[in-house]
Amino acid sequence: MSRVLPWLHVYVFSYNRGDFLANCIASIQRHLTDVAVWVVDDRSNDADTQAYLADLPEGVGLLQSQAHESSRHGGLYNNMQMALEHAASERAELALFLQDDMQVVRDLDADDQENIEGFFAHFPQAAFLNPLFLKGMRKRRDQRITQVADDYPVYFRHYPEKSNPRGISYADAMIANVPRLMAAKWQFANGETVNAEQADKLFGKMGMMLHPFAMFLPEVPVFRGKKKSWAVAKAEQLRGTQPNRFFGMTSRQIAALKERDVATVLPVAEDYLVTERDAKRPFTYSQINVYPWLRVIHKLAQKFAK
Repeated sequence: MSRVLPWLHVYVFSYNRGDFLANCIASIQRHLTDVAVWVVDDRSNDADTQAYLADLPEGVGLLQSQAHESSRHGGLYNNMQMALEHAASERAELALFLQDDMQVVRDLDADDQENIEGFFAHFPQAAFLNPLFLKGMRKRRDQRITQVADDYPVYFRHYPEKSNPRGISYADAMIANVPRLMAAKWQFANGETVNAEQADKLFGKMGMMLHPFAMFLPEVPVFRGKKKSWAVAKAEQLRGTQPNRFFGMTSRQIAALKERDVATVLPVAEDYLVTERDAKRPFTYSQINVYPWLRVIHKLAQKFAK
């Protein structure tokens, strides 16, 4: 860990998706040089994931939760708290939180670093900055609610009719200002909505990068490592279980991202990122949603199982 820059630590939250985790870590090491990288594993019991964790790439550390929880999110939020406290003990200024089904898609350069650090300097109350591309399925809504700040190159969302600040003040994938969270005695709660509510009160709105560098992979298998319904298993059979990786952005794609009119053209994933295999557009982020008929069958199976 001697090559670590003090301004950023990276934490990847993992459970039973070894191939996805390996892809996420490889993308970080390919595009983010000289950062500390940690896998925060939720006690994976999948053999492939355990094999990967036993032989992590050089420079990648491992933190493991005490026990996997059976709730919808597993132990994610407890693990995020553990990562935050670890980052504080390492005296990290900023911590990038990613999940194993995400990928870093381009290099960060000096301008990106200056913009990220400058955001937190310019907004002394802010604690979160979102580094992800926007989803094409929500493009029309995002065009309406996403605006460039008057005095700094960053987006904020203005969504007055929304009943809660989820996606406005907080998201589970973010760049976090570690000292500010610790000073506020921040504790991750079990759910994005409740975390957004406390973030809104403590820190106000979350910034969103004009030039993002990471994104969810499309069409990720669901309920990996759990009992699958017939519909989920059928979706896996039709779409496969391996990550549909993004190609790293080319210099031309990066130039198009950074030279666009940011006030009118949002950074939508489908406009800048290319997958290795064909993917339904706009991207869908769960395999079951690729096939509406399978989703209906799956929902019915869940209903009758209760």
